[in-house]
Formats: sequence, C-alpha cells, structure tokens
Amino acid sequence: MTKGQQFAKTMRSNLGIGARTRRFRKGVDLHAEILECIRNATYYPGYYTGERAELFQAAFGAQVSYGKHIAGYRADATVIAHINSLSPWQFCALIGDMVDAGITNVGEGEAFFAEMGRRLYAQAA
Repeated sequence: MTKGQQFAKTMRSNLGIGARTRRFRKGVDLHAEILECIRNATYYPGYYTGERAELFQAAFGAQVSYGKHIAGYRADATVIAHINSLSPWQFCALIGDMVDAGITNVGEGEAFFAEMGRRLYAQAA
C-alpha cells in the first residue's frame, strides 16, 4: 500500500467517511474538514500522533496547492468543477494521489492540476 493510499484510508477513518458520504454533513463541508486536518497536523505538533501525524503532514504540499489553484481559481475551470464535484471519499483519494505524485510545493501542484486538465479533456474528446 502506497503512502497516498494509507493517507486516504487514515483520513477516511479519522472523519468517518464512507463511500456514500455526501460532501456536506450537517452543514459542514467535508472537503474543508479534510484540508483542516492536514493543516492541524502540520501547524500544531502533537495534534495527531504517530503514523497519522506523519501521513497528514506528508499531504501539506497537496493542501497548499489545492488552496492556491483550486480554491483560488487559478486552475482550469473544468478541473475546478471536477474536483468540486468529488465526494469526500474521492477527494481523499485525490489528495492521496497528490502525495504519491510527490507534490511538496505549489509549483508541482500546478503541474499536477494541468496534467489532470489534459486527462479530463482527453476523456471528453
């Protein structure tokens, strides 16, 4: 199991996300909650312990890239719409894919989202 897959599994367990969980649970955006867990693990040492903290901290580059390119509307509109339509289960998998791709900064995240855009356009053609 790759580090990204372990991240997705641990995050789903941490927030109680199932395959049919909707994005908004009792008025709370689970995409934002996932990103908040990553921020907490990075900014507040000891918030999570052991392997969970290590996995969540490894996703910090993906979280920052998401904030800059998706939440900041810098990426292609098709990519933004696609990511915003993901379920929390799929969103965990996306962040896990970014961890596996080795995203550690915003520039690498930009390349990742650009490639995702090319794949989406190729699927639509």
